[in-house]
Amino acid sequence: MISNPDLVRRSAALRPVLERHRQAGDEQRRLPDETVDALTEAGLLRAVVPSRFGGGECDLPTVLAATREVAKADPSAGWVMMIFSTANWVSGLFEPAAQEEVYADGPDTHVCSVLTPHGTGRRTDGGWVLNGNWAPASGCLHATWALLAFTRDVGGPGFALVPTAELTVSTTWFTLGMRATGSHLLVGADVFVPDHRVLALGPAVAGVRGTDVPRYRSALIPTLTTCMIAPYLGIASAVLEHVVDHAEDRGIPGTRYERRSDSAAFQIAVARAATNIDLVEMIGDRAAATVDGHAAAGTHPDYATRARIRQHAGHAVQLCLTTVDELVTASGSSALADSHPLQGYVRDIHTAARHAMANPAICAEAFGRALLGTGTNITDLI
Repeated sequence: MISNPDLVRRSAALRPVLERHRQAGDEQRRLPDETVDALTEAGLLRAVVPSRFGGGECDLPTVLAATREVAKADPSAGWVMMIFSTANWVSGLFEPAAQEEVYADGPDTHVCSVLTPHGTGRRTDGGWVLNGNWAPASGCLHATWALLAFTRDVGGPGFALVPTAELTVSTTWFTLGMRATGSHLLVGADVFVPDHRVLALGPAVAGVRGTDVPRYRSALIPTLTTCMIAPYLGIASAVLEHVVDHAEDRGIPGTRYERRSDSAAFQIAVARAATNIDLVEMIGDRAAATVDGHAAAGTHPDYATRARIRQHAGHAVQLCLTTVDELVTASGSSALADSHPLQGYVRDIHTAARHAMANPAICAEAFGRALLGTGTNITDLI
């Protein structure tokens, strides 16, 4: 695993470009080509592609920091970067023959993913026949491959790598926020997937790996949930930056404060927000260190450790959501105007925070069951 501070610097340097195209993406409900091209040319979307194909095999701290910088400028771009990065990483768990197909044209192949099994697979000679409707498929309009979860009639659930040319995109993504992620519905009808492009979920979650490369022997769900923290952290960080930078622009209506920065209530709101962001950073750092540490040592974290990481990731999302809401409340109702820079961040984080993997009650229940040893858990995604 490789630490690459230059990748983080390149992410931060893209901010003007990403901000310039953000509104167009929101209106078009997809990332503009200029945004995807900028991310690609900066090498951000190949960060966890296997090095033998020209990828970075980066460590998680690098991936988190780079994704956070992108999300500060454009939350949808940060989200799609996270999806492409994690899908590329999971692709690195497949048989070499599958990886060679995916990266036949180089390391900048874009892979979208839907990891909830919305499809079914029927066993046939040499592979599986897939049928299903997969959503939300963030970034699918720019992806050439899709990583899709499905239930199998033999052998339990699995992941399939499918060329997007063999799928149909149904335009379904009409949402409050995160509009530019273009998270439409992928439809597959009798799609044949050869055996080498199918990965069984059970062994993958249990840490069964056919590789000695540290980046690709890290725990499956903890890796995914750790990466998921970054877009939320980017949004909360951007909102705090804006509020602090404009703290002296105006007063507080209905009071004698001519500058919000003079108000103790405003000062406390900013302090609470900064503290929450610090806590989320600590959560991300701890999760990344745990995941990468086990991968480097060739060990697999036990069930309680994996459940803890998912719980912490879900809690981090709620901290970011609370932070944005409190900062917007402290900024006043004008922050919700269409023309205000913060309004889009509010819509985006309220949409993203409803992601199934971040559901606070489910994350907490799964962790509580693991701590108490109450038997069968409620999800395989730990």
